[in-house]
Amino acid sequence: MSEPDPTTPAQPRRSLWGHTLAMAKVGVIGFGGGSALIPVLERELVRPGQLRETEFVQDTVIANITPGALPVKIAALSGTQLRGTAAATSGAIAVALPGAFATVSLLALFSALGPGAISVVEFASLGISAFILYLLAHYTVKVLAPGGRVRMAGVVIAVVAFLLSGAGRAITLVSDAAGTEEPVSLPELSALGLVLVSLAAIALVTLWQLLRGTGSVVADAQSGNEMPIGTRRALRGALAMVVLSVAGFGIAFVAAPEPSTLSFLGLVLVSTVSSFGGGEAYVGVADGFFVATGLVNSSLFYGQIVPVANALPGPILVKIAAGVAYGVGASSGSALTGVALALAAFLITVGSCSAIALLLLAGYNRARNSLFVRNISAYILPVICGLLASTSLSLLHASAGIAEGAGVPAVVAILGSTALALLVPLIHRLARVPDILLIVAFGALSLTLLSVV
Repeated sequence: MSEPDPTTPAQPRRSLWGHTLAMAKVGVIGFGGGSALIPVLERELVRPGQLRETEFVQDTVIANITPGALPVKIAALSGTQLRGTAAATSGAIAVALPGAFATVSLLALFSALGPGAISVVEFASLGISAFILYLLAHYTVKVLAPGGRVRMAGVVIAVVAFLLSGAGRAITLVSDAAGTEEPVSLPELSALGLVLVSLAAIALVTLWQLLRGTGSVVADAQSGNEMPIGTRRALRGALAMVVLSVAGFGIAFVAAPEPSTLSFLGLVLVSTVSSFGGGEAYVGVADGFFVATGLVNSSLFYGQIVPVANALPGPILVKIAAGVAYGVGASSGSALTGVALALAAFLITVGSCSAIALLLLAGYNRARNSLFVRNISAYILPVICGLLASTSLSLLHASAGIAEGAGVPAVVAILGSTALALLVPLIHRLARVPDILLIVAFGALSLTLLSVV
């Protein structure tokens, strides 16, 4: 009788179709992008018979220290662990497709709909962002107070992480609410900077433990934990993502067989793999690659592409890249050429950042028994909670800006969004209302209120 495969989970994992649908759902409701989607992804992935908590922590760490769109990378990493290469590919595409498709569609229809289309999406996004605020808070409480018992060490780490990454945002938000100028501008760490500083601190703690002899390295088999997926599966997934990127180049060259096409898409690739710090950081990267070089008009980039990308759900990086590609193709050829280039940019951004994350996963598997990796699992989640608190402030700041544009005081938007977020757990206690209905209701409410102002 053959030995059981240690990489096989004890329970049946989610099907390929189930994972794809779950990631598509995240792509549809995923306003805020990047770190804001960590709790949303956690709710869809970490359940009995699906992804383990330790695996999700591992994926979150890898996604935060590699370039590209965070939700895409987590979708690819989790898909690899759940069902292999096919799930990694379909999940990464599914989480990014709704936002990218909507971005290109709105850009293509602007001549008919006019800029007012952005306002409709932005107004609805206020209510949806309020629900995202609830998810961020719920996830933070779950990590820092599991079972209702507060872990003070985790709270201290989260507070320090928040001060390093969000103290400046807190001052900005208070100034917005009060209608005054910021009294002082504090420096902040980006998401990447915060994670790298945290990893350095964890490395020092690990070294101290080893020098004192208090740390022990125990094999997974000995500790009773199931071993994660093998290196080969991660490498196969990375290869599939490389093929996805190559397919993007092929599609574009068929639509526009010119050397300039490959040159432009080469810039899309380089901008993706050199983009750290989330979608907001990619705006600056894209400006340098496409606007400063004259490939994209500044008014198109900042007047249409960036506002649309920020107003719609899904990874901002993929939406901006697809929007830029559509603009380049439409201006040099036709709308059909623009769509082809947008599809190519979509495949290249999704494929390239996922490939890098999966390559790191392959090496991560080899190091899974080290004390350093175990310490990462123990300490990184409170750091993520501090980052999510900073993300909450960014969501409130964005909501305040949209409200002010509609003639509503910033303080009303801030208090209203917070009130809606606090209302969610109360609704959950009173009735079993599906989250998707709450999201639709909140979006419709904010759209209606801001439209009649």
